[in-house]
Amino acid sequence: MSEGATASDSPFIQGRNARLYGKPRERCPYAEGTQDRTAWLQAYDEAADDRAEQDTGTTDPQTAPKP
Repeated sequence: MSEGATASDSPFIQGRNARLYGKPRERCPYAEGTQDRTAWLQAYDEAADDRAEQDTGTTDPQTAPKP
């Protein structure tokens, strides 16, 4: 990360946030074949998995908090 950059500047965080805020996957701002694009798309897709778990209530029973 460059000097003065924050975690929210990273392509990974940007991709995750794009998914969470309802932006389409096709809006990835990074060029085809770059590491930044790979990170953005990975985070976007992983955020979808996280949302599915939250929406359906499925969690790992070993890590779920006890009621």
